[in-house]
Amino acid sequence: MEFGPGIWGPIAATVLMLLGAIIGYLVLIISRRYIVPKPSSEKLKTYACGEELKPEEAHFDSEHFYSAVRRVFKPFYKYVQPKHSGILSTYLLWVVIGFFIVLIAVTLSLR
Repeated sequence: MEFGPGIWGPIAATVLMLLGAIIGYLVLIISRRYIVPKPSSEKLKTYACGEELKPEEAHFDSEHFYSAVRRVFKPFYKYVQPKHSGILSTYLLWVVIGFFIVLIAVTLSLR
C-alpha cells in the first residue's frame, strides 16, 4: 500500500476501527459470562445526591421539553406552519429534498 506524503491511510484506518470494534465486542461478551449482575433496590432508585425522591417528584415535565427548540425556531414555524398540508408523504418529500440540499452543500464546501 502506498500512502504518499503523510500518515493517513483510509483502508488501514477502516481495518483498525473494525478490528477495535470486534475486540471490544468480544471483551463485552466474555465479561458478561464471568460477571453476574447483583440487582438491589438501591440500584433502581433515582440518584438525587443522597436525598430520597418519590417517583412523582423525579418525573420530568414533558410538556416543556421542546420549548427551547420551539423558541429558537418560532419565526421559521410562523412562516412554514400555514403552508403545511398535513400529508405525511409530502412532509417526507421535503425532508429528502432538504437532506440532498445539505449533502450538496457539504460536498461543495469540501472541494
